[in-house]
Amino acid sequence: MSKVLDKAETNFIFCKQCGIIISYEVWYKRKVRNRDNWDHCRDCIATPKKVEVFVHPSLGRIACVPYVGELNEQWQPINAVGDLYLPGERICGHKDCVNSAHILKPEPKTVSDVDLLLGLIEIQDFSKRASA
Repeated sequence: MSKVLDKAETNFIFCKQCGIIISYEVWYKRKVRNRDNWDHCRDCIATPKKVEVFVHPSLGRIACVPYVGELNEQWQPINAVGDLYLPGERICGHKDCVNSAHILKPEPKTVSDVDLLLGLIEIQDFSKRASA
C-alpha cells in the first residue's frame, strides 16, 4: 500500500517503452481495467506493431517496427505535441524505426574546454569594454 501512496503523491508514472510521463489517474484506471499495455503512453499504444524483417548488411537478419504517425522534416517520428518520439540514432538505418532495441539514446550535450575558454575570453573582453 505504501508504494501506491508514493506514486499517488507524485501523480506521474513513466511510460515503460519511451519514458514519457503518464498521469497516475490514467495509469491506475488502465491497470484496474486490465487493459493491454497499461504501462505505456498514448503514443506507444497507438503505434501499430507491424514488423518488417529484412537482412541488414552488417547486422544480419533484423526486425524493424516502422512508426505510423507524424514525421518531421528529417523523417523522424514526432508525437502529437511535435516532440521527437523515442529520440536517438537508429542502428538499423531507418529513421522511422521505433524498435527500442535499435535506438541508441542521445548523449547529453557537454561544453568542450575550447568552447569554455572562448566564452571566458569573450566575457573578459566585454567586461573590459563595459568598464572603459
